[in-house]
Amino acid sequence: MASVEFGISYFGVRDPRHVRTDLDEIAAAGFKSVTHTFSEHDLRYHAKDVARIVAETKVRGLEAVLDPWGVAGLFGGEAYSELALVDLDSRQIDAQGKSVPASCPNAPATRALLHRWSQLALECGADCLFWDEPHFYLGALRSGPKVPCCRCAHCARAFREEHGAASLPPEGDPTLEDFRGRTIANLLHELLVALRGASVRQTLCLLPFGEFQGAGTDDWERLAGLSGWHRLATDPYWMDRPVSVREFVSRQSKRLRSLCDATGTQMEIWIQGIRIPRGDEWKIREAVDAALAEGAERIAFWSFRATDRMSSLTCEDPEAAWKAILDSVRESG
Repeated sequence: MASVEFGISYFGVRDPRHVRTDLDEIAAAGFKSVTHTFSEHDLRYHAKDVARIVAETKVRGLEAVLDPWGVAGLFGGEAYSELALVDLDSRQIDAQGKSVPASCPNAPATRALLHRWSQLALECGADCLFWDEPHFYLGALRSGPKVPCCRCAHCARAFREEHGAASLPPEGDPTLEDFRGRTIANLLHELLVALRGASVRQTLCLLPFGEFQGAGTDDWERLAGLSGWHRLATDPYWMDRPVSVREFVSRQSKRLRSLCDATGTQMEIWIQGIRIPRGDEWKIREAVDAALAEGAERIAFWSFRATDRMSSLTCEDPEAAWKAILDSVRESG
C-alpha cells in the first residue's frame, strides 16, 4: 500500500495560547495537514487572528488549509452568512417563492464576496484553499421538507442569457438541473482563474454522489474537470443513513478514484468524526480502511478531538472517538 498522509480540521478557537497547544498535539500525533475554517465572521472580525493561526500551523511543518466555512451559504459549515443576512437581493429563492438564508451564486454580490475571501485567504498565507461542498441551499436551517433552489431574478437572467427562454423551467426539468450544475461550475471556474498564478493549491470537496439531488452537486465530472485542482475530495459521512459504513465509503471513494485518475489529481477522503454514537467508534477505522483500499492518498477527519467543542456535532464519547482517530493515523501512516 502506498504511503498516505493524514489531515484534521480545526475550528472554534481564536486564542493563540490554546491554538499553539492544540497544534502541538496535532503535529505530535502524525497529522500533516490542518484545515482551518475561515467564515464570514472571521473575515470581518478575525482576519489577523486567522493569519496568526496559519503561521503557527506552518511553523510546525503542517500544511495550512483554509475553508470558506458557510461563506454565502454556498459552502459547507455551521457558520451563518452575513451577506445573506444583509443583502436580500443576493438571496436564493426556493421553488415555493420563499427567500432562504443563502446567497445565489449568480448574484454579483456573492461573487464579489468570494473574490474578497480568496484574496484575504492568500494574504493569510494559506498553503491550500479547500472549496468545501459547493451547493445550492439544502434547507439545513429550516424545518419541513427540502425545497429546491434557486429561482431568483439572477438565476432567471442567467438562464435567459443561456437559453433565450422567458422564464426558468418548472422543477424537475432536466434542463434546470443542468443549469444549476453549470452555475456552480462557472462560479468555481471564475475563482480558479482569478487565483491562477498564486502560490496556493486548490482542493474541491464534493458532496457524496446521489445524496443531494437538485443542489447542483451531482455532476462530479463537470466540477472535477475544471482546470486548477490539486486535489479532489469527498466526505462520505454515514450519519443519518441506513448504510454499511464500509460499502458507503468504498462506493464514494471508488467513484472519486476514477475522477482523480482521469484528471491527474490527488484523492482525499474525509472521515466522519462527528456524532458517532457511543460504542460505534470502530466504524472510524472501518471507513479509513475502505478509503485506503480504493487508493486514497490523503485521509482527513472532521474534526479535532472528535469535535468536542461543538455540542451539536460532538461524538457521544469524544475521548473514545478521538482515540480511534489517532489509532487509525498511527497504524495506517
